[in-house]
Amino acid sequence: MALSLIDELLNGDSKEIRDLANNEAVLVGFLTLIKGIDTLPDMSTRFYEDSRSLFQRTASGQPLEALMKTLSQFFGPAAKAPGKSLSVALRFDPSVKHLGGIRKDQVLFLKKLKTGSFYGALWPWQQEPGKIEVHLGFCSPSMHQTDYSRLEILVNRFLCQKKIQTISDVGGQIHGISLPSFLQMSEMEGATYTLKVTSGHRSGYLHLNAGSLIAAQVEGWTGNEAAYRIISWDRAAIQIETADPDQVREIHDPLMHVMMESLKIKDEAAPEAPPPSLQEPAAPTRVKQQPAVAAGRVAHKKVRPVTRKAAKADRPVVKASADDGVDQAAAIEGLVSVPFEKATDRSVGKQNQMSRPLKLLIVLGAVIIMASVSLVSGALLEKRQVNRRYDQLMADLAVTQAPDAQIVLLMHYLKANPQNGHRLELEARLADIHTELERRDYENIILDVSRLPVDGAYENKALSLYTAFLTKYPNSAYAKPINQAIHGIRQLLGTAYFEELHRVSATDYLARHAAYRSYLEQFPQGAEREAVERMIVGLAQEYFQAIQKQTAACDTQTNWDDCIAHCDRFLATFSDQTGVESVRRLRSELQDKRELLELTATAAQVADDTAKAKRIFSDYLGKRPETTQREAIVQRIHALNAEIAKQAAWEQTAAYAINPANDIFSRIQRLNQFLENHASGPNSLQATNLRARLEPELQEALRARQADEARRRELARQEAEQTRRANEAKRIQRLWDQTARQLQPLEARFVDHRDGTVTDRFTGLTWSLLDSHLDLGRCISYEQARKYVQGTTTGGHSDWRLPTAGELATLYKNSPFFPGSGAEWYWTSETFARGFHRVVDVVTAVPETVFSRSSKTEESCGAVRAVRR
Repeated sequence: MALSLIDELLNGDSKEIRDLANNEAVLVGFLTLIKGIDTLPDMSTRFYEDSRSLFQRTASGQPLEALMKTLSQFFGPAAKAPGKSLSVALRFDPSVKHLGGIRKDQVLFLKKLKTGSFYGALWPWQQEPGKIEVHLGFCSPSMHQTDYSRLEILVNRFLCQKKIQTISDVGGQIHGISLPSFLQMSEMEGATYTLKVTSGHRSGYLHLNAGSLIAAQVEGWTGNEAAYRIISWDRAAIQIETADPDQVREIHDPLMHVMMESLKIKDEAAPEAPPPSLQEPAAPTRVKQQPAVAAGRVAHKKVRPVTRKAAKADRPVVKASADDGVDQAAAIEGLVSVPFEKATDRSVGKQNQMSRPLKLLIVLGAVIIMASVSLVSGALLEKRQVNRRYDQLMADLAVTQAPDAQIVLLMHYLKANPQNGHRLELEARLADIHTELERRDYENIILDVSRLPVDGAYENKALSLYTAFLTKYPNSAYAKPINQAIHGIRQLLGTAYFEELHRVSATDYLARHAAYRSYLEQFPQGAEREAVERMIVGLAQEYFQAIQKQTAACDTQTNWDDCIAHCDRFLATFSDQTGVESVRRLRSELQDKRELLELTATAAQVADDTAKAKRIFSDYLGKRPETTQREAIVQRIHALNAEIAKQAAWEQTAAYAINPANDIFSRIQRLNQFLENHASGPNSLQATNLRARLEPELQEALRARQADEARRRELARQEAEQTRRANEAKRIQRLWDQTARQLQPLEARFVDHRDGTVTDRFTGLTWSLLDSHLDLGRCISYEQARKYVQGTTTGGHSDWRLPTAGELATLYKNSPFFPGSGAEWYWTSETFARGFHRVVDVVTAVPETVFSRSSKTEESCGAVRAVRR
């Protein structure tokens, strides 16, 4: 079961393992997602590529939207949808770094824990749109490799259990799969158990540990020899038994090596005996001793000698026909001594023996007959042996998924059987496998090139990979797309360079212009040339708009040097663009503003002589009548003319401000208005000093006004508080009346005291008529519930407390039930520690007669109903 496997994983003490233990439900959901993906149709494993995730499969014919929908059931919405660019935050995510980045057409899902994240990724193939690579894994930067390996074993064992459950019954009997296939699946899944293998009257044991074949026993044989014999059996029945923890390793060869040796034993074995119905007792014959060990293989264990008696008992005998006159089995071996009876005449006078020539003719005829039978039987046996080896080859190919291993089996068979009638068929199959390997290498090359970073070394690296493939497969069917890809490298670099143009600092306009010009120089025939030319035009407009925006800052700072410098750089860089005249006009305006600032500074030095200051501006306007700041200069002249009017206005304001008959607030307002209208000038300092002298009188008036305001606010607050209390009392009374009406049908059990309390006749306990949910109108934590009960004075009592789980159960788990208030569950007084958290037993408000104890963390949000004796 998945939970037992998870328990084995979660017994570690690292913080990552503890995090997974605290999120066991999430882990179970992740395993369930993996099982669901694994059972989808047309899901395959790319055996030639090491998986970078806990689960990696290639989906064929599955729509991307369907896979996204399946993953979203566990992860929720995608963190990065297809067609969207990767956000800045995700670029630094450890899962994205672990996957080597996420392309724009790829999809990323994340479910974060404290120490890491479960991730899911969908990678559509660029060369074959119908295929999608599915990645599911867990990424934690601080997770130790040992813990990650344990998590990986958990996933493999979980998938293995699900597969074995589909082919085994309750007793552990395996159905519908050959022994070699089951061993390969067990090795892939890292299984540990003992297999009892039975074939006819023979039985043996294979011991596996973490997927490796470590020992075997059969009929006195152990180790490799026992494994060779068991795996070579036909129609073997498999039964799973518990692993022997004390079993030591006796087999050190890889499983594929052991299976290949078993195939050799099967090929070199003697022809099978004919069915028992064809066997008859035969005359004594001489038996040729057979070698105990097949050629080309040395036995690792003892070899039982074949005795003459055993050979005689086991030798197949075929009944001769009426025309044969001899034992065919003996004739085949060529070792039969055929007796002949003497020919006699029934008449007494003719009993002389046959002549010697006639006997020789009879013997010669018998020898010819035996030789013919031997040739025919030998041909039949040879044909039978060839067919049996061919059938075994087909069975081995059916359980061997790796193309490399299939090639070894086919080449070994063709070499051992050069004249086989299936040779053309097998050579065609071998060619198909080579074609598959070529396709695999092509896909691998395409995938490797797609993962190359498109940088300065991309062209050499990609060309090296493509050239290596064409060298290995000079006549490849993929030569055309490979050559097209080679011709497209330059275009790809141009596209990559074009994409890099967007990464140049947006505010460094000169650097962007240099990068755009560099693209046009390096890729004069580039597909994006027109787009880059449009980008240069847009850059000029953007730079001009930026200069215009910066002009406002220059005006605020009254420093136009930077803005004038930007205009000069624009005119030098974009001299061929249409916005040049606008920039020239802007530069002239900025230059005039700078001269006006200098003119104003000169006039300020003679501020006491208004006529002289006015003459400075008038003279400049006479020399530069076309200046863009003409209106500003005219305004300055008007301002100087207004200085006399300012003096008159000040005298009137001062007279009003010093008159004590006027209200202090109006006097201060008059001064503030003057200072606001005349912030600078010879009279502003006098106005400021006069206001400072009036400040104490103003503060005294303000204090009196504030005291009066405070009295009015206090009266308003008291009235509002009285209204609130009255409304709250009415609300509580309405809730009391409502609950009392609900209790009327239950008055046989509950006694309403009409003071907010009710007594349970069954238990003698007195309960608060209203719980915290009705009283406060919100849920509360355990600490808030404890303080709430301590501060309760309902009914004039102060000894209210938190109820126990049993006391609450008498209200909601025993009929008749206490009326519900809308709260889902209630806090109890029973707390205890669980792991790193403190939890509290709670009781649901569901009216039911079955009480199941449950608990919540102290930070959860619930309700409380106070109780007392």
